[in-house]
Amino acid sequence: MKTAPTNKKIRELISLVKEEKLVPRPEFQRRLVWSREDKNHFLDSVLRGYPFPEIYFADGDVDLETGAGTQLLVDGLQRVSTLIQYFDGDPDLKLTTINSYRELDEGRKRAFLQYDVAVRDLGSLSKSEIIEVFRRLNATKYSLLDIEVNNAVYAGELKTFCERFSQNKFFENHKVFNALDYKRMGDLRFSLSIVATMLQGYFNRDDAFEELLSRYNDDFPEQEKIQERIDRTIDYIEECGFEPKSRAWKKADLFTLFSETDRMLHFSKLNTQPHELVEALESFYQSVENSSIGSPTLFGIYYKAALQASNDRINRVRRGLIIEGVMLGLGEDDIRKQLSSQGL
Repeated sequence: MKTAPTNKKIRELISLVKEEKLVPRPEFQRRLVWSREDKNHFLDSVLRGYPFPEIYFADGDVDLETGAGTQLLVDGLQRVSTLIQYFDGDPDLKLTTINSYRELDEGRKRAFLQYDVAVRDLGSLSKSEIIEVFRRLNATKYSLLDIEVNNAVYAGELKTFCERFSQNKFFENHKVFNALDYKRMGDLRFSLSIVATMLQGYFNRDDAFEELLSRYNDDFPEQEKIQERIDRTIDYIEECGFEPKSRAWKKADLFTLFSETDRMLHFSKLNTQPHELVEALESFYQSVENSSIGSPTLFGIYYKAALQASNDRINRVRRGLIIEGVMLGLGEDDIRKQLSSQGL
């Protein structure tokens, strides 16, 4: 396999992309969405003349009549696209720590355009071969892809906020996450699921993650309000005083309890005192524990929704309606009517 090393000036890369002779192929690459700070730091490094990791090309299509051909950019999409954004003065590139390209003096502009980028040419490979090479070159990154939310890696504001949330002592004190959760970033996924539900309601599995992480990558203006809601919800649940072995601390059950408590506190529908609520919920949870998946009772319906496909939207909504009913002191018939009205 050919892997010839070479260099390309930044000006050459910009021209190749603009002339469509170098074709970015994001499907080959790990889905890293850079934040504003990432881009500023990268450009600052380039302007200071510091090196950055090599990028990878592979042969693209060749016109057998004219001999014209293309190359594929199979690794380095964020780096190359950021360089082009900077050169073009793209308004979507928010500069915070460096001058724009237009503000540079002639010497610094020339140094930027003449900067040598390390390039490795993989030669002529099939799509599957390119992906396999990339997996092996980025083995650590690809292991992250499988555990990162929705196969996307974001380093921005929402992700940072959810990481802080996942480290709240609330989860540690009640042993919500096990060693495997921490190893596979299940704590981040859980926290992000709760915050995403606060922002837009119940959703299916991890489907909402990528859009929200992208939307709130550079800025998360709702941060303060969401933090206030989180703190209020944690305080209320802590005041309830659930027993250490309560179902309340199982992840699917806690997700529903947290989401419904937040929603009802947020919309001022929850007037029940914590000591009254914990009594009602613990009685309900005990009946769930004594139930079975096939049971036609409300407890059996909840048990199944918490055990099988628990992250499907339909089961999240089903559990949410049931817990809401218990929290409001509704009887089983009334809760069943609520489920029926939602087609559940």
